[in-house]
Amino acid sequence: MGSFFGLDLGSSQIKVAQAEKSRAGFKLQHLAVESVINETEAEAIKKAMSAAGIRLSSEVNLALPESEVYTRIVDIPKLSENELASAIQFEAEQYVPISLDQVELFHQILTPENTVDSKTMKVLLIAAPKDRLAKMTGLLDDAGLLPRNLETELFALKRVLADPGRYQLLLLLSHKTTDMLVVYKGEPVLLHSLPGGGLALTKSLVAEMGLSEMQAEQYKHTYGLRQDLLEGKVAAVLTPLMNELVNQIDKAYVYLNDQGYKKVPEQVVLAGGGALLPGLTSFLVSKLNTEVVVADPFKQFIKDDAFRKLVPTEANPQWAVAVGLAIKGW
Repeated sequence: MGSFFGLDLGSSQIKVAQAEKSRAGFKLQHLAVESVINETEAEAIKKAMSAAGIRLSSEVNLALPESEVYTRIVDIPKLSENELASAIQFEAEQYVPISLDQVELFHQILTPENTVDSKTMKVLLIAAPKDRLAKMTGLLDDAGLLPRNLETELFALKRVLADPGRYQLLLLLSHKTTDMLVVYKGEPVLLHSLPGGGLALTKSLVAEMGLSEMQAEQYKHTYGLRQDLLEGKVAAVLTPLMNELVNQIDKAYVYLNDQGYKKVPEQVVLAGGGALLPGLTSFLVSKLNTEVVVADPFKQFIKDDAFRKLVPTEANPQWAVAVGLAIKGW
């Protein structure tokens, strides 16, 4: 078994997952979730690891939310690695809205080496604020962990959900944000983070229906966008917010068309806890006129009796980031 695991640092929950690779597929070794509402993140991490049975000496793969970093996919002339370092600095000066002294720059070449077009290449630019990285380092120190790999949540998502043969929109519906990643034949072509996630839906129900936050959460998870439940009252409150999400998706499609991607993505994959909102899949199908599915982050895993003991439910889109991190490096 590898001595590393995936750590999903959500705003309301900590999720940990550990896996190993076999010839037949990945085997799930450990899995646990812990709330961070009544304790510090470091305490929640330790509790989750203890509940899962993960050794404290294990190294950790973790991710930053898209909303906390600056990312951009840029087209630049094909360059050597040394030339690319200088070019990335120039590109960052154009796209990063804060001083480059305040960020750490990372990049990844996305264009396949055997591409027909040898004049340009697509490069992912990531600028991570130094203060956020320092905070994360401090958190790992408090939890007694050693970092192994750091990436963004959307790239952890891509690892378990992207189909190399398809044109897809991956939506990560989190507590505070909704992030989108468009992949074409397995390669990212657009990344975007939107304010407003599950928490915004809850607050809307509190304001419009006079519910407590706990009641609003229950109503959201029970009735969602279903017009046939509770006379459609909950759906009436939530629909305007979801319509705004559709508007943002439509804007992304316009941008993609301008970039030469003439067709809209053939599949939308919903991940994160918000993917379980009742009625969401059918709502998006009606609005986007395309296939919409709830993510199965365990599709590469062996689903035997041992797996079922750890994952008793059929729908598990909330585990996509943690699982994507758990298999990074195998």
